[in-house]
Amino acid sequence: MPLEPGKSDYATGLRLTKSLLVATTLQRHRDIVARKLIEGFEEPLEFRPLQQLMIEDGAWEHVRTLALTPQLVFCHPTLLRAHPSTSLYYRGMAGLSIKAVKDYFGAVEALEAGSSTRLSEEKALRMARTYNLFLSSIIVNSTHWSLENGHRTILATMGITLDGAMRNKVGEIAEDRVRRMIIEWLIERDLVVEPHMTVEHIPDDLPKQIMLKKDVVMRFSSEPDVAFEHDRDLKASVEIKGGIDPAGALERYGAAKKSFEHAVRRSGRCRNFYLCGVLTDEVTNRIRDDRLVEKTYNIVSLLNDAGAREEFFGELFHHTLRMV
Repeated sequence: MPLEPGKSDYATGLRLTKSLLVATTLQRHRDIVARKLIEGFEEPLEFRPLQQLMIEDGAWEHVRTLALTPQLVFCHPTLLRAHPSTSLYYRGMAGLSIKAVKDYFGAVEALEAGSSTRLSEEKALRMARTYNLFLSSIIVNSTHWSLENGHRTILATMGITLDGAMRNKVGEIAEDRVRRMIIEWLIERDLVVEPHMTVEHIPDDLPKQIMLKKDVVMRFSSEPDVAFEHDRDLKASVEIKGGIDPAGALERYGAAKKSFEHAVRRSGRCRNFYLCGVLTDEVTNRIRDDRLVEKTYNIVSLLNDAGAREEFFGELFHHTLRMV
């Protein structure tokens, strides 16, 4: 039976966030803004010798055959220094992700977002050479390459960047939902000592540390996502991986496993809980073989099923922490 989406449903909420992120990002037309800056650049640019800018002869001749202005295809460091935000255009034409270019010359997010940071001659040259190297390869090895093809590649590359941003967003959403769920449960049972909170007034910016009864401290951090300590001894750790794409399930568990290994090294009595958006057979087998995880729970079930929540809270706060 087809699903009927509801805004309160976790998976639907993630997809709503993704669709909004994609739409709002593309509506900014940053690629078009960069293209207009390039089209309006009037300072003469010397591209020769081509080898100095890593432009292949065959690519240059193809662009000349199409009667295109060279700067609309190939990156020049002078233009890049005048308008660093045009990196988005040239990087997209070259089909390179933000993550990929970091290996060659470092971060470009701030530059492409319009930061006022000045670009050094050295870095501008490295950027231009890198973009031209990859773009030349695309032109030479493609059949009937055109500027329109290049602009489509920009949009595709932007899509890759958006996918990476969405993965980070999914992690943030899942962590926030689960942490609030735990806080609400603790407040309802009068187990929070400080800071003072009510279910109706949990701050948007969650505290990093919450003192619970029986001298238990709950900490929120990046590794683990949630930790419980007593007399500085780590009693339990919770890793939250909210992605719902089965293809990335094993990779997400691999990241959580490192945190669990660290927790066990810190305290051999620590019990680890893995909360995930999707659990595949392969991940289930890995968890069984690794013997690092005490219990595994599905985030969608925890957020939507009172029975699943009570089972989780019972394992964590009764059997593990002995608080209830």
